[in-house]
Amino acid sequence: MEKGHIEALTSIAPEARGKVMLFGQWIGKQNIPDPYRQSKEAFEFALELIDQAANAWAKKL
Repeated sequence: MEKGHIEALTSIAPEARGKVMLFGQWIGKQNIPDPYRQSKEAFEFALELIDQAANAWAKKL
């Protein structure tokens, strides 16, 4: 999800503002790049960032 997705979501459901965030925020990144139609390396990079973010988030639970 990118910042534009949050804006679209909160325009449809304003009550969601403040409840949705970018997953990359857990590792200090605004966006995790979308690897769609990209190289295998781009998918692996995105997966690594997602894995790091998931682990960082899990530590906060």
